[in-house]
Amino acid sequence: MVGTASLLAGAAIEYHCAGSAQLLGDSHLVTLQKVLALPATTNLETLAEERFSDWLTNFLGHENSNPTASLIEPLLKDIVENESLGQFGSASVNEPGFILAVHLSGQRRQLWQDNAGKILGGNSQKFSVQQFDGLRWTLHDSHSNSFWIVSAQDWLLAGCGDNFSSAQLQYLSQIKSQGRPAPALEGDWLQADISSVQIGGWFRYLKPATIRITVRPKEDNLQVEARISEENAVAWTSNPWQIPKDLMRGQVISFTAGQDVAAFLKLNSGLSSLDANPLTNQFFFWALDQMPMLNYMAWPESNASNALEKLSTELPAMLNPDLKRFNGTELIWHPEAGKLVWHHMGLFVPGLQAEQKTNGQFLFFSSFPRSKGKPMPDALLAQIGGRTNLVYYNWELTGKRLQEWEILSRMISNRSLGKGKDVIYKSGIETEWFGSLARLVGNTVTEITRSAPNELSVTRKAPVGLSALELVSLADWLCDADSGPIHSLPPAGNSGSPPGHR
Repeated sequence: MVGTASLLAGAAIEYHCAGSAQLLGDSHLVTLQKVLALPATTNLETLAEERFSDWLTNFLGHENSNPTASLIEPLLKDIVENESLGQFGSASVNEPGFILAVHLSGQRRQLWQDNAGKILGGNSQKFSVQQFDGLRWTLHDSHSNSFWIVSAQDWLLAGCGDNFSSAQLQYLSQIKSQGRPAPALEGDWLQADISSVQIGGWFRYLKPATIRITVRPKEDNLQVEARISEENAVAWTSNPWQIPKDLMRGQVISFTAGQDVAAFLKLNSGLSSLDANPLTNQFFFWALDQMPMLNYMAWPESNASNALEKLSTELPAMLNPDLKRFNGTELIWHPEAGKLVWHHMGLFVPGLQAEQKTNGQFLFFSSFPRSKGKPMPDALLAQIGGRTNLVYYNWELTGKRLQEWEILSRMISNRSLGKGKDVIYKSGIETEWFGSLARLVGNTVTEITRSAPNELSVTRKAPVGLSALELVSLADWLCDADSGPIHSLPPAGNSGSPPGHR
């Protein structure tokens, strides 16, 4: 990696990836290779290529057309399958830029040049840099928005604009002297640096930070590690874990715990002002297996009844206007039952109530009446007990949670198949992929610890590298016509058991 200096110079993302071909060649990644071989995965990949091709066609100033898209799609396949590295983003929204280097054979490099000529026309200009020849096409009558390609030994460089001219010189200089634009990845499959401020999306909820991510194969998992470095020291509070064991009963398929995660987030003024805020406190979330949507959450409060009464006024006033506009739901206080209820959700009626248990008082959120089954496994609770630097922990059976997050995603956003063959087609691809994936994926474990006053360390072990929520978000991003690729940029039969319970 070039390092964080490039991010400070204006890039939102810098990455280096070994390509999907390397994963397909790793005999240890049995589950991931089964996922990649699924017909449903192929259908989703094809849809994603079509969506990106359509966007690039529009970006290049063309009307949406199959001939142009068909010329772009094989180039996208090259980027996915082969080793590549690059930088994306710009300090100027009006002058987006990127640079990309892809390891390609001579035949594929020629294909890039031929297809670029067919797409952009014959008005290219020849240029030379670091003794390598290239072609440049002017886009939208602006040199700053020009598209260029350079063939350099076994590499093809492509870019838009002049924002990354220094990276272009560095890549080509390294190719000339070392035969490649950057040192080879040693053991890692992916390395990436992200500027949370510039990338947007979900990252906008983080305080300004630089994020360094590595992904490497390990046995039948992808092991993800990330280091989140804040600009300043973060005041974070750690207290002994107060686990609501009496509330946690039933066959668990997911368990999450967090402590003062708000310290690392940018919360709106309404959430920040709540006294009984689980994000500034400890919180626990778990899901059960007996039937879909058995989801529960609890967090300790010294006087839970008083806190609930206060929330019964604050939360409806703060959230109901947005909830009604978003999906027609609302929060209603039922004083006779001592419960704040989320109405009009459809299949279930979630509610918040106060609970007095042997180890303290809690606010308890449930989608259904709580289970009276067996207690939560001690070995699972031991993953957080006594840990003073643990900010967040999650374990899940990803296949089972995948199906539930799909249902929740549709219910919360009040989505249906909608109208039109295109929407139904895309929803069908998404649902088919979830169903196929649910039978294959296993345990996913994520931990976030405070490793320094201004730094978080993230570790993740998962057969496909992503949690259930992230997989649903990815598929929604790829398939939703309103928030698909680019638009949302700046995102039963399952095996497995809780840690310690194989």
